[in-house]
Amino acid sequence: MTANDDADAGNQLIDGLKLSIRLRRDFTVTDADRLLAAARRIYQDLNSGASTDDAEAMVSSAADALYVILDHAGLVGDAADERLTAYHRDGLDVGGWRAEVVANDPWPLSPGPLSNCVVPDDAFALPPKRDAD
Repeated sequence: MTANDDADAGNQLIDGLKLSIRLRRDFTVTDADRLLAAARRIYQDLNSGASTDDAEAMVSSAADALYVILDHAGLVGDAADERLTAYHRDGLDVGGWRAEVVANDPWPLSPGPLSNCVVPDDAFALPPKRDAD
């Protein structure tokens, strides 16, 4: 059986099945200056030979800072891909990844698996865009 043989193949573990995972983690910035400085130091650690000017140019926003920290923590990027590649022998090949930073979501997730009962049915739904006045 292949992934195209059955419309309900997503419920079965079969050869050729394409799997995607959408992860969501919410964070609160408690000290923007310290976070930006740390992210820039981490950028230099991850990119040997990068100068302070390079780090300032490459890490200039909240999204930049978060991606650098998540990369360093092994949650996205090369470190995560290297760890997941170890599962090739077990029948899982690593594909690409995408992530998006959303600021000021009106329904932020709380710590703990059962504490998010007030979010909309789709915890991945993006907040509605506000019309510019």
